[in-house]
Amino acid sequence: MVRRRSPYMSKEQESLKRSKKRSEKRKKSKMDKILNSLIAIVSILIILNVFAIFTDNKKQPKQSTETAIQNESNEGKEDTNEEQPFENHNMVSAEEVDENGKQELADASDESSSELITKSSNDPLVEEVIIDPEWKVNPTKQTGEHVSAYEEGHIDYEEKLVTIRNAVQLKENNIIYWSVRNNGGPNSAVAVVSTNDKNDYYRVYIEWVEQKGWKPVKVEKLNQAIGVR
Repeated sequence: MVRRRSPYMSKEQESLKRSKKRSEKRKKSKMDKILNSLIAIVSILIILNVFAIFTDNKKQPKQSTETAIQNESNEGKEDTNEEQPFENHNMVSAEEVDENGKQELADASDESSSELITKSSNDPLVEEVIIDPEWKVNPTKQTGEHVSAYEEGHIDYEEKLVTIRNAVQLKENNIIYWSVRNNGGPNSAVAVVSTNDKNDYYRVYIEWVEQKGWKPVKVEKLNQAIGVR
């Protein structure tokens, strides 16, 4: 006996089969879409990475070039600074320091040399010896050959008296000349003077400066009157 297929069952099976195929197609299509999406995403990421790497590599040479240029510029500035002195009016060169130092030493020397010098003496009659670097030559009015004189009214004698007064800083109306005499030669003289009140006595040494006049060289402040000694 031959069994016939039921047409109903056949259609149902075909329908199920078609439904199954459609489901599989949909799943496959969905998977394809997912895969395509993943591939697209991965491709985009790869492209972005490649672009980032390319951009970074492109920037690095530029930065290196800029750094090299900056270094060269700095080196050029350093070379320029070495070749040309830095002009700053607030800075002082070594030469100026040296010159200023010499000038300060010279000024200090001048200042020290201008200070009054006082010394002690072995002479019991002498209280102290005075030397003033500021003593000046008393300008002479004499002409021709110098003649040393000790007579009142003679121009050389009168110039001696002025020089002696200047040495002890006494005015003409406040000085007594106890003695004015030769001190071993025509160009050297010594005098003993005092104030009018006779409280202060001095022995004054003067010397003749050729073509210029008499100049004090030493003053001794005396302890007492010594007459013409």
